[in-house]
Amino acid sequence: MIEKMKFLSITGPKEDIDRVVEQYLSKYEIHLENALSELKTVKDLRPYVEANPYKNISQRSAELLGALKDVPDVSEDDISVEEAVQFVSTLDSELNSLVAQKEDYQNQIAALQDSMNKIVPFTGLNYDLTSILHFRYIKFRFGRIAHEYYDKFYNYVYDTIDTVLCKCREDENYVWAVYFVPETISDKVDAIYASMHFERFYLPDEYEGTPSEAAHVLEDKINALNKSISEIDSQITEALNSQREKLAAADKKLQKYTKNFDVRKMAACTKQREHTFYILCGWMSAKDAKQFQKEISTDEDTFCIMETDDNNIISRPPTKLRNPQLFRPVEMFIGMYGLHTA
Repeated sequence: MIEKMKFLSITGPKEDIDRVVEQYLSKYEIHLENALSELKTVKDLRPYVEANPYKNISQRSAELLGALKDVPDVSEDDISVEEAVQFVSTLDSELNSLVAQKEDYQNQIAALQDSMNKIVPFTGLNYDLTSILHFRYIKFRFGRIAHEYYDKFYNYVYDTIDTVLCKCREDENYVWAVYFVPETISDKVDAIYASMHFERFYLPDEYEGTPSEAAHVLEDKINALNKSISEIDSQITEALNSQREKLAAADKKLQKYTKNFDVRKMAACTKQREHTFYILCGWMSAKDAKQFQKEISTDEDTFCIMETDDNNIISRPPTKLRNPQLFRPVEMFIGMYGLHTA
């Protein structure tokens, strides 16, 4: 059986639209129409333009909730949207110091890892790096050379120039090495190495001991920082777990209000004297429309007009099949399930 549909115009103070959507419209199936299109004859109407105040805080609440392994199934009825915003903001601020400390540790690890990557290829050099890096009359060059050029250099060039080449490490493609040359002829020898495709690596003056010893020191520092990060993660998890029920309720409320905010896209605004009002237009089944009007009859800030003259309605009524209670859709307004244009 086809249910009869009624066209409603709902209005109230602009700042009250969230409460009306939450308290009333969320209970009913309503097919909203664009109020600006429907009310072309009404003067001084304008779109309901406003940034979603719940978007950023709802994204943050979702991130915090996502850090929990098990999200409790709780109701959001016991927390208001204002309380939800305040709770998530406070919790986020409390965790910010821990997050900032964790990021600082991660940046330190990245810097240490960069140093590690530079020193590891030369761990085969059994000589104190501090001494090498402070040579006065001998120049040193850390770098790598492809096997093909290393073999040619060692077989045909090495014995003809004044240099000492120490091989440190190799893989299937490269030989990592350091060469030493007197300062007085360093430009000439550098040019010869460059012609053999020797790639320079610049080591910062921050290492102590041999490359192997320096690598172990760096590794210990990285491990200590990773341990500190694990401790911070535990503190964050503990803080979130202690508030898990309230966080879940706040997130559910904020996600709901973020979604409800989209109703504004269908609303129009009009100003009467010093007050601005919203206007929503849409279709409800006759039964729901009657119940809705009854429910808001004692609400001093919400008004509803049921249009009786079809000539005043621009849109065509959707068709709604009357289904048993079991098969009625759970979702509500905007894209109302079970409806299609007649």
